[in-house]
Amino acid sequence: MGVEMNAVLNSYRLKIARQYHSFVSDRSGVTIIEFAFIVPVILFMLLGMFDMGRYMLLNQKLDRAAATMSDLTSRPSSISAAEINQLMIAAIEVVQPFDLASKGGVIVSSVYKNPGDPAEITWQIQGAGPTLPPSLYGGVGDPANMPAGFVVRDNENVITAEVYFRFEPVFLDFLSSFFDSGGLLPEGVIVQTALRQPRLGDLSTLSVP
Repeated sequence: MGVEMNAVLNSYRLKIARQYHSFVSDRSGVTIIEFAFIVPVILFMLLGMFDMGRYMLLNQKLDRAAATMSDLTSRPSSISAAEINQLMIAAIEVVQPFDLASKGGVIVSSVYKNPGDPAEITWQIQGAGPTLPPSLYGGVGDPANMPAGFVVRDNENVITAEVYFRFEPVFLDFLSSFFDSGGLLPEGVIVQTALRQPRLGDLSTLSVP
């Protein structure tokens, strides 16, 4: 009996040892665990890439809209506020499919420098949408905050255009705090600007319609 009992016990021990080693060496569940960790990361990256792509496309369109506004405004020999507001329709079209009329805005200003005085804002038209922070160049009658290295000479006139848009990520809302203009604007609001000299003369004053 003793020999038979030992044989049975040894058989059970061997069986348990095999099952233990089989359990320890089984890696089938690891793949599922790794997949559970990796999927959220991949999903986060894909959604972030989508929003980043929209952000880059929007910046390109805002840049084009600002260039368009400064170009169209500087073409005629004289221009009125009503005509500038009509030109803003072009900016709205350029920014499509982004809705500038509901989430953006345009500011067009005239900068002029009298001899011996700093360049100043002589007029300013705002429109095309509701998102209009204070102009980066200043208000009417203020010395103009021109970009570093940009010099306005005596009796020189410059037309500036600013196109704003409140960017809202589709998936990752927290990214809007990163997509701003260096802290100068509210979170999520981005801007592109353009400057151009009038082609046919002085546009330092607005004409009467």
